[in-house]
Amino acid sequence: MPSEGRPRAIDTAGIATPADVPPVALISMAHRRDAHVARTLGRRQDLGPTTAADPLAALALGVAITRGVLQEQRLLIQAAVEQGSSWEEIAAALDTPAATVRDAFTSPANEQAK
Repeated sequence: MPSEGRPRAIDTAGIATPADVPPVALISMAHRRDAHVARTLGRRQDLGPTTAADPLAALALGVAITRGVLQEQRLLIQAAVEQGSSWEEIAAALDTPAATVRDAFTSPANEQAK
């Protein structure tokens, strides 16, 4: 939804690759992706006819959303640990074995990603 009558970057960006997605909130990316999916699959005729760009934009936005969620997930795991949550509690929230989460979060590669 445009802000104060001006279109937002996510509303006007031509998106064909994840690099084309402007830095915006994940929810904004999700709304734009949903519109492309709806047009591609013929679920919403009020959004206009589908174009060859729609499935590519939906795919690129999906990748950008996934990357954003994974980046936030690392921060949320760190916050949960700092707030005293156990690895078992964090693992349950992620529906993953505790050892997997703990090992992935405490690995040297993850330490560099922080």
